[in-house]
Amino acid sequence: MSSEYVRVVAALAAFAAAGASTALGTITIPTVPVGNAGNAADSTPNGPFGSVAYAYNIGSTEVTNAQYAEFLNAVAYDDTNSLYSTGMAGGFGGITRSGFIGAFTYATVPGRQNNPVNFVSFWDSARFANWLHNGQPTGPQSNGTTEDGAYMLTAGGIAANTVTRNAGWQWAVTSSNEWFKAAYHQPAAQGGDSDNYWLYPTSSNTAPTGAQANYVPAAIGDTTAVASYAANFYGAFDMAGNVYEWSDTILAPPVRGPLWGGAFDNVAGWLTPANAYAPPPLTEREQVGFRVSQVPGPSTVALGGLAIGGVMAGRRRRN
Repeated sequence: MSSEYVRVVAALAAFAAAGASTALGTITIPTVPVGNAGNAADSTPNGPFGSVAYAYNIGSTEVTNAQYAEFLNAVAYDDTNSLYSTGMAGGFGGITRSGFIGAFTYATVPGRQNNPVNFVSFWDSARFANWLHNGQPTGPQSNGTTEDGAYMLTAGGIAANTVTRNAGWQWAVTSSNEWFKAAYHQPAAQGGDSDNYWLYPTSSNTAPTGAQANYVPAAIGDTTAVASYAANFYGAFDMAGNVYEWSDTILAPPVRGPLWGGAFDNVAGWLTPANAYAPPPLTEREQVGFRVSQVPGPSTVALGGLAIGGVMAGRRRRN
C-alpha cells in the first residue's frame, strides 16, 4: 500500500468526518455569442487589436467568487498549485479557506458570492479553464486534470511564460483579440461607430458615468456584483471597470496581455485601450480577475449535479 494512497484515504476520512461532501456539483458559465467573424482589427492608434477570424462565445460576466470557490472545492483539497491566495479572504476578496492540507474546504464571503474573483494569477485562470475543458471533475483524482486541456502546463512552460492555447480547446482564458472585440467592436452597419470600434467598452465614445460602470466616479471603491450594469453590444457585462481581466496572449516573454477595461479604482482614462495593463503572469491583485471564452455551442456548461445558482441573482441595474 503506497504512502500516497494512505495519505489520500486519510484526507478523505477527515473530510467526511467534518461533514463535507466530495460530491461538489458543477457550475454554470453563462456565455454570449460574438459573431461578425473575420472582422478587421481596430485601425485607430488603439489597434491593431480586435480581429478574430472565428465565431466564439465569451463569458457574459467575469468569473465570480462562487464559481471559483466551487473550482477550489473540486480540485484544491491540498492546493499543491497555489490556486488560493490569502488575499481572497481580505477586504477586497470573497473566498475563505478552512481545514488543513489534504482536506481544505472553501466558502464564499456572504454578500460577495457574485463579485468577480480576484487575486488570481494567469496560471490560476488557465487551470480553471482546463477544469472546464475537462468536464469539471471533482475529488482527489481531479487534481492533475488542471494541468492539460486548453493549456499544457509544465514547469518549464510556466517559468518561461511560453504556454499557448492548445488546438481543440473548448474553454480558455480570453485572448487579447477576443476580449478587445467583445468589448469595443460594433460594426457601423449595426449601429456602431464609423470605424467599427468604440473608445469605451460601454458602446460609446464618451466616458461612462458611475451609473454605467464600476470605476472611480461611482465612489464605491470596491468590486460589485457582476451584471450590475447594462450589457454592451455583444451582451457582455462589466467590460468597463470592476476588474481587469487576464488575457492568454503572450505580449512579450515576461508578460501576458494586454488587459483592458480598467478596474474599480481607476479613472475613466484607464477604461480605454490607450491605457492597457500588461502584468507578469504570476501577478495576483485585487484589481485583476478573468473571463473565459468558449467554442461555439451551448450557451452554458452544466455537466450534471448541482449547478451554482444566483450568478445573476440580485443584480443591481445602474442604467
